[in-house]
Amino acid sequence: MRRSREESARTRRSAVDAASRLFRERGIESVSVGEVMATLGMTAGGFYRHIESKEALAAEACTAAFAGSGLAREPARSPEAMLRRYLSKAHRDAPAGGCPLPALASDMARQPAAVRRAYTEGVRDAMARIRELAPGADSKARLALLAGMVGALAIARAVNDQELSAAILRDTQGFWTRALEPRS
Repeated sequence: MRRSREESARTRRSAVDAASRLFRERGIESVSVGEVMATLGMTAGGFYRHIESKEALAAEACTAAFAGSGLAREPARSPEAMLRRYLSKAHRDAPAGGCPLPALASDMARQPAAVRRAYTEGVRDAMARIRELAPGADSKARLALLAGMVGALAIARAVNDQELSAAILRDTQGFWTRALEPRS
């Protein structure tokens, strides 16, 4: 039975969305095409009718993850609100639906060029969003802010000590909130 173009496009979008969540939760290399398709109730054999390769899927999933991430759709109107939301326990505890920057960073050095390009564009988009929220900060401070947020979230997820994890998030948020305050 042939599928319509609309059905095929829906399946592709569903596969990309599922891969985006799974890759952020478990890492790109730890997720097979079969696992992605199983979340859709399909077999791995059907994958290649919708997407050319796992590399193509990873690049699309990375782009989709950035488009749906908090930094991209963040309703925050200030750096403080962005920091509060980004460096929260809720964000720490939900990597599958969270920012792809910390979730995928350790995978990127080993990924093909297309996947790294998608990730790099996501970094640029995050920097642009930070520039909107903190226009008074110079470019070096904005880059350090992004690196500090991403690093803090990644480390807070990695440690097995809840108090240390909470302190990493809290103290990084406090540091950057003070650092971004206008000087008189």
